[in-house]
Order: sequence, then C-alpha cells, then structure tokens
Amino acid sequence: TDNEDCAKRGIKLLKESRAGRATFLPVTSVNGQRLDNKALEGEEGYVAMGCDIVTFEEKYAGVVNYLLGRICIAQDIDAAAKIAKKYGYKFRIVTLDGQVVNAGGSFTGGSVSKSTGILTRKNEIGDLQSRLEQLRSRSKELKEQKEKLSAEVNKYAADMEGLKDSLNSISNDIVRLEMEINRVEDYRAQYESGIAKAEELAVTLEKKLASAHKELDETAKALTDVDKEILDGEQRLSQSVSKQQDFKNKRGAISEELSQLRIRSAEMVKDIQSCRDSIAQLEESLRSSDSNTDKTELDIVGLKQQIDHKRGEIGRIRERIASSGGEIKALEDRAEKARQEHLEMDEQASKLRSAQKNKINEREELASQLSRLEEKQNSTNEQFDKLVGQLWDEYELTRTTAAETAKPIEDQAQAQKELQSLKNKIKALGSVNLGAIEEYQQVSERYEFMSKQLTDVNTSKEELCSLIDSLTEKMKSVFLQSFESINKNFAQIFSELFGGGKAQLILTDPEDVLECGIEINVQPPGKVITSLMSLSGGEQALAAIAIYFAILKNSPSPFCLLDEIEAALDDVNVTRYAQFLHRLTDKTQFITITHRRGTMEEADVLYGVTMQEKGISKLLRMSVAETAQLSLEQ
Repeated sequence: TDNEDCAKRGIKLLKESRAGRATFLPVTSVNGQRLDNKALEGEEGYVAMGCDIVTFEEKYAGVVNYLLGRICIAQDIDAAAKIAKKYGYKFRIVTLDGQVVNAGGSFTGGSVSKSTGILTRKNEIGDLQSRLEQLRSRSKELKEQKEKLSAEVNKYAADMEGLKDSLNSISNDIVRLEMEINRVEDYRAQYESGIAKAEELAVTLEKKLASAHKELDETAKALTDVDKEILDGEQRLSQSVSKQQDFKNKRGAISEELSQLRIRSAEMVKDIQSCRDSIAQLEESLRSSDSNTDKTELDIVGLKQQIDHKRGEIGRIRERIASSGGEIKALEDRAEKARQEHLEMDEQASKLRSAQKNKINEREELASQLSRLEEKQNSTNEQFDKLVGQLWDEYELTRTTAAETAKPIEDQAQAQKELQSLKNKIKALGSVNLGAIEEYQQVSERYEFMSKQLTDVNTSKEELCSLIDSLTEKMKSVFLQSFESINKNFAQIFSELFGGGKAQLILTDPEDVLECGIEINVQPPGKVITSLMSLSGGEQALAAIAIYFAILKNSPSPFCLLDEIEAALDDVNVTRYAQFLHRLTDKTQFITITHRRGTMEEADVLYGVTMQEKGISKLLRMSVAETAQLSLEQ
C-alpha cells in the first residue's frame, strides 16, 4: 500500500466483510534492514542475497529489503548448512533447489508436489500409467547407470587413496632420511670439533715437550757445573786440611741438591714419555676420525641419492593423481547428469502419484460414507434386539406373543403413567433372599478367621517394634563407638597432614545420633577458621582426605580405588598425602589414578596406557623397586 492509512482501510474492509486476514506493507513505514554480505561473499557455495537478484523500482527498496534483505541463497543444502552453522543460524538460507535452513536452526525441504487436478477420463489415466511405467523403467536404467558410475568413482577414489598412502609412506621415508642426514651431519660436526680439540692439545703438548727438553738441558748443564765444583773442592781439600770440614758440609749440600736434580730429571723423562704416548694416541684418533669422516661422507652421498630417487617417485605419483583427477571429474559430471535426469523422472512420478492419490481419496470418501450407513444400520438392529430382549426380561413375552396380545394405545401419557405405577408396586414388595442362612454361616466363618489373623498381626507388630527398638539402641552404640574412633583418627591424621592444627567432628544433636547431622571443625596451624568455606580449595581437599583416611583406618577395606583425590593439592601436600597413603598399605591394597609426580614417586608399581597405533591401547608396567635396583647396579 502507499501508506499506513491505506493499510488500515484494507484491514477494516476485511474485518467488516469477514473476508479473512492479510499482511499489508505500507511503502512509507516498511524499511527492512539488508544483511551485510561482505563476509558471506567469501563462503563456499554462496550465490547472492535474495534482494540482489530481483528487479524493482527504487521506491520499493524498503519493502524488498524487508521481504528478502535477510534471505541468503546458497548452491545446495550442504553449503547452506555450513554457512548457517558458521553464522549461528541468525538468518534464513534458501538453496537453488528450494530447500530452506530457517533462522534458529530448523530445516525445511523435500520434494515439491504440484497438484495436476482431478483426472476423470480413463484414457488419460491409461496414458499416465503407461508414462509412469516408462519413467520407472527409465529411472531403473538411470539407477543402474548411476550405480556403475558410483562403482567406478569408488574404484578411482580407492586408487587415489592407495596413491595417497604411497605418497605418505614416501614422505615419511624422506623425513626419516632427512633426519638421518641431520644426525650424520651432527656426528660429522662432532668429529671435526674433536679433531680441532686434538690438534690444539697436540700443540700444547709439543710446547710442554720443548719446555721439558729445555729444562732438561739446563739441569744437565747445572749437573756438569756441580761435578766440576766437586772436583775443585776435592783438590782444594787435598791441599788444605784445615778447610776439610767446610768442604764436607758443602759436599753434603751439593750431593743432596744433585739428588734432587736427578729425581727432577727422571720425572722430566717420564713426562716426556707420557707426552709422546699422548701424541701417538691423538695421531691414531685423528686417523680413525678421518676414516669415520670418509665413511660418513659416503653415507651422506648414498642418502642423498635415495632422497632424489624418492622425490622422483613422488613426482610420478603426483602425475598419476593429476591424470586420475581428470577421469574422476568426467565420471562425476556423468553422475551429476544422471542425477539430474533422475530428479526429473522423480518429479514426473510425483505428479502421477498425486493424481493417483486424489483418486484414492475419492474412493476412501465413498467407502467412509458406506461405512457410516452400515454403522447406522447395525445400531438400529442393536436397538431392535435390545427391545426384544427387554420385552422378554421384564414381561417374559416373545416377539410373536407380544404382537398377538398387543393392543393399540390411545393415550401414550396415561399408559406410561399406569406402567410406572405398576413398577412401583412391584418394587414395594421387596425381594426374598432364600440363601441368607448359608451367607450368614460363610460370613461368620470368615469373621472368625480374620479376627485370628488380626490378633497374629498385632502380636507380630509388637515383636517387630521391640526388635526395632533393640536394633536402634545397638545401632546407636555401634555408631557412637565408630564415631569416637573416627573422630580421634581424624584429629591425629589432620595434624600429621597439615603439620599441626586441630580438627574435630561434632554431632549436631547428641540426643538423636541416627538422624542428626555432623559438623566438621578444622583449624590449620596459624589460622582461625570459622567456616569450611574460609579454607582454600587445597585445604578443603586435604581435610576431606583426612576424614577419608580416618574412616579407612577405623574400618580397613581390602581394596580401594582412588581417582585423583589429590588433584587440588600443592606439591608439598601431595608428598605428605602419598607418604601417609603408603602407611595404610599393610591392610589395604590401593589403586590410585593420578597425574601428580609425588604420588607416582611413592607408588610400588606404575601402570600406564598408551596408544601407539590408532584404536589399539597398550598397557605399560614399571616396578619402582626394580628400577631403583637397576639404577644402583648401573
């Protein structure tokens, strides 16, 4: 409409004439918002927005945006589903074949059935049935052709998968060979570094050897000088008796110095021999390194040749994949063409089925009318039979006898009144129960039997109440005894786990121990706690563990499974928890599921599950004691 007034007048007219309801779009007020499609343009399968593929005058832009501005058009239902999921199902998407993904996530689609009208002539029905048979035959042929093409496509797909597996295997071989080359290069670098260090050490040893030779020469020269001095001293000793004692002292000092020099000379000779041995070892190591380096270089050359060969195979496989891709594309085109023909055949078959359905509906309508008439006839017959039975039950008259004795009724109301009066008189006579005596005997016997049963039930009730009271008292006693033991264990274990502090379990109603609650009061060392909520997560978890250990210590279980109960604890408390847990293993066997290092370190045996091959789990076992013994032996 041109404006809101026209829309209101149209609504008023429909309302007054009771002509139904309609939606009016005033040009002046309807101004739809168009969805921003910049991000959608890059999506796979996107075609256009609905408002962009229709032509209209500019003045109707608001109305068109209102109707089509938030409707996206996609190639097919798969592309529509991906786009809708990515953008949170915020707008409607329509495919080229008429399927719809609604805002909010619902899907609308299927085959569209168009009514062809009511066919009334037999020859048209025959023609359509003949056409239907032809279409079915054609559809069958297309299905067989489609299956053949699908088999070929699957075969090529399988071949492609095999080629891909071969390509992956070759790629893995290349990666492995490259890793081997890198490892060899590392060994080569290490050998070269060792050679350089050996050369430096040889230079250093040669310098030490030259220094030792020089020192040895100096020592020999000094020794010659000393011998000369000794000879001179002996000559002077023979010439001067008065200085004999001085020369003896000097001779002793010189002899001692000579001994030291000889010892030093022997050490120098030993050092020289050691340096020569080291040089010989280094030269042998250098020769060995040179041979290993040559072998490594040969290995590198061989590995590079293998890599070139594998790369050539990759190129050939890629060429085969490319050629297979063309064949697959052709087969896919043929399959798509056959699919289109199949859709056309399905549409024609749908039209024929619709016509057949209309005929079936007409037949069902006539059958329904016939059924209603038969039901009406049966109802009338039932009413007649009911009247005949009532005539016999109330008056002991057959239909024939009643017809013979029947008299015409002139006043229907008077006759009905007399009939009611007679019925009242008969009812006033009452009924005579001839079996009352037998009924009394049966009721009396049943009364006595039920009285005995009631007495037995009351006696049993009293015995059960007494037994319940006795069991309740025993339960209270056992509960209080266990509670005291657990409370004592809790205080002790809490203090050990927290390194001090206090803990206590308190009954909220000591007079009713079986129905009352239990309060937990804990006080870690150095803290004043008024509520458990004041504790940190780790402290709450450790307090709960202390309660659990207290219960377990009071009543040990032969087997216990713990599933990451220490997950919230820090490393120090995890160690305390694991050490205390180990103290309980004399009476209880524990299996604990954990990711914490401290718990694993205290375990006797570790089990792990790994999946080296996809879908196949493998169990690994490691004994901590055996590992520690092996480490000590090594």
